[in-house]
Amino acid sequence: MSQHFTVRRLTLLLCLTLPVSLVNTAQAQTSGGILRAGMQADPVGLDPHVTQATSTRNQLENVYDTLVAFDPSGKIVPSLATKWTTSKDGLTWTFTVRSDAKFQNGRPFEASDVVYSINRIKDPATKSPRSGDFELIKNIAAPTKTTVVFTLSKPFSPLLSKLAFSLNVIVPKEAAATLNTKPVGTGPFSFVSYTPQTRMVLKRNPDFWGRDAKGNKLPYLDGITFSYLPDATARVTALQTGNVDWIEYVPSTAIQTLKADSKVTVLGGPSANYRSIFFNVAQKPLNDARVRRAIAYAINNQEVVDVALLGVGGIASPGTVIPTGNYYALPDAGYGKPNLDKARALLKEAGYPNGFPLELKVTSTYDFLRSPAEIIQAQLAQIGIKVTINALEWSVYLPEILKKNYAATILGESGQGDPDDYLYTPFASDSGGNLTNFKDATIDKWLDQGRMVADPAARKRIYANVQKRLVDLSPMVFLYSSTQYEGDTKNVQGYVHFPNTSYIGLRTTWLSKP
Repeated sequence: MSQHFTVRRLTLLLCLTLPVSLVNTAQAQTSGGILRAGMQADPVGLDPHVTQATSTRNQLENVYDTLVAFDPSGKIVPSLATKWTTSKDGLTWTFTVRSDAKFQNGRPFEASDVVYSINRIKDPATKSPRSGDFELIKNIAAPTKTTVVFTLSKPFSPLLSKLAFSLNVIVPKEAAATLNTKPVGTGPFSFVSYTPQTRMVLKRNPDFWGRDAKGNKLPYLDGITFSYLPDATARVTALQTGNVDWIEYVPSTAIQTLKADSKVTVLGGPSANYRSIFFNVAQKPLNDARVRRAIAYAINNQEVVDVALLGVGGIASPGTVIPTGNYYALPDAGYGKPNLDKARALLKEAGYPNGFPLELKVTSTYDFLRSPAEIIQAQLAQIGIKVTINALEWSVYLPEILKKNYAATILGESGQGDPDDYLYTPFASDSGGNLTNFKDATIDKWLDQGRMVADPAARKRIYANVQKRLVDLSPMVFLYSSTQYEGDTKNVQGYVHFPNTSYIGLRTTWLSKP
């Protein structure tokens, strides 16, 4: 994970140990207040085990807890589990879990809830897009109320990373049937209500187990109200006029303006995600790797960043979905540098010397996914590919993509830390997160090996091979990894930006009095 990130209060960051034990209260800190948050989009489903939407994750990750969690540097730290051990053969993982946590329905959390939750994600009937995260778990048992034992069929190095992903949360069995209308977790905020296209309301959970460095109970806020402002300009204006206290996804066009505004603060930086042109490789002519590679040769991703994202909204991909700076990333020196002669030659070889029509389905909700479309359209016109852009609102667009009802689209995924997040999830043949219909036996073999090997150097060699082959086969054209910024008013204190695009930092946020 990239280590470049910005926080406003370095003294706060220096005392971080757990995502829920963040704040050194030597600073003047006032509990209370309801944070008004301006959000880009509605959640797409409220059941965390079923949805794949970042919008759902960001609004509900403070209602729930995971077994372990990521801190702002990408390190895995305790959460509902306080400690864990692994057997020498890597097949048995034993977790000790908290005895002081309660679900928001009042029932004490215990180890059997971990067993239920992970089995629910694994169960094909749930249709979780992350069922593959736990497919190597042969058995989960809770021998005591505070002990969970995972038995694996094979060693699985990314297990902690999967357990830390903030949609793989722990839920109570008795509430599972209604999670899509009434989320229930152990997190710092309780769900109150959701009004589509208007707001989601959370209130402080008085029974939350988390405490700050001085032992004070978290969270500080009395609640959070998420309001939906899909228009980026409207979101920025709402922040500047004080109609909201905090906004997500500060658009590239507003970053410099807001940084110059004395009433607000902008914080963020490179994020642990990627954005690509996804191809549905089951559709002709995109079922031909030569056609896909030709498109890759025609794309100038630096131009996409410079023009569509104004040079500040992303970092052009060096030829991999793994963000720049990650230990496992393998740059390709020629990637993103157009070679139109090679592109035309490959199209001719594939039987399309004059190009072909292509629908590019995008979402109108996220400017960073919509704005590159015209530039890509112009770039592909140079090799005879006539792109038609079809822009849809997010709640309409995402179900279409999840059903793989598209030819090409601009989309991405937020990794959390392990290379498996970036490579297995989107490219393994049997992965629930494979949205391209891409299948390659060689890559499948390497991805399986990467999951079983613990040594970082050996894993790096395996993932280097995967990344080279993905460039050759081009199920995606890698565009950029994002920069992501949040903005807040000066009375918002204690918020920490997480580079993995998490809003766990809201757990330690408070509002100072004017």
